[in-house]
Amino acid sequence: MTSLSPRENYLRTLRHEKNEYVPFLSWGMGSAADAAIAGVLSPTDSGQEFTGFRDGYGVRWVASDTAVGGKIPAPGEFILKDVTRWKKDIAIPDVEKYDWQKFAEQEYAIFNIDRDKQAVAFLANAGVWERLADLMGFEEAMVALLEEPEACNELFTAITDHKIRLAEKAAKYYHADVFINFDDIATERNLFMSPETFRTMIKPHWKRLHNAVKNLGMIPVQHICGYAEPCIEDYIETGAEGWNSTQPRNDIVKLLDKYGDKFAIEGGWNTNAKPSLPDGTIEDVKAEVERCFREYGGKKGYIFLPLILASTDMKDIDAKNAAIIETANKIRFAGK
Repeated sequence: MTSLSPRENYLRTLRHEKNEYVPFLSWGMGSAADAAIAGVLSPTDSGQEFTGFRDGYGVRWVASDTAVGGKIPAPGEFILKDVTRWKKDIAIPDVEKYDWQKFAEQEYAIFNIDRDKQAVAFLANAGVWERLADLMGFEEAMVALLEEPEACNELFTAITDHKIRLAEKAAKYYHADVFINFDDIATERNLFMSPETFRTMIKPHWKRLHNAVKNLGMIPVQHICGYAEPCIEDYIETGAEGWNSTQPRNDIVKLLDKYGDKFAIEGGWNTNAKPSLPDGTIEDVKAEVERCFREYGGKKGYIFLPLILASTDMKDIDAKNAAIIETANKIRFAGK
């Protein structure tokens, strides 16, 4: 028998306390969002404009076939050509213009959040690096980091100020337990920039945000896809309590053995293997769940996170998600 709800079991893991079973992120956390792309649209609004809407920064987002319907900045329409002109060419969204009470009520209803059983995480998309790339494109953003560090730092400061204002809304209206800062600084092979550039240009802004999140009573978690383990100690130093979406391109076993008592790892799912591809089978999915629990489940700090399956067939997705839940449930509660 277990005495801890999924909510408390998950939060205990993020607080680096003893849990009773491996947390399954989709059960231990309600999917409260950030009101879409950096906090300026409600899920309903973004759904109505899914094929082409502008966020609060002015970036137009479109659905991409290569991303299986996921949203990307419209190709060739980057609105910031020169980072030194950011004050003239873009506007930081005004969070006071929006009805946050309404947003929170909508999202609690949409995601059917039960606070007695689920922790609530506020998903804050487009951190400082991602936002720069959304505005300029990746190539120009990388050039800007090298050629115009002062202007980049000024923009990052303004973006972080905006994120902190979002965090205030997350705490007040969503009563969020966790604040996840999405900022993919890595590719499948390595960081987008050198560790030194990350530490100089990006890390201070993450640290300021995470400190503000803690002061607001929430647990900060950093989302990073790709191979990003070279700077894991830096993530810990920013005040983040966990790494969301850690992919097995990183040495997760080594990371859990070394840092699991002070830093949670949410992930493990192999997004590049059959279970995440459209031609993957139910058996492939079950085998991946079993692998994650076998390799990582016995280690302190591990939180199981199966990532969205790449498919446009909703029946297929539903069947595979059901297989994930059934398999994970059998494993993690075995003998409890």
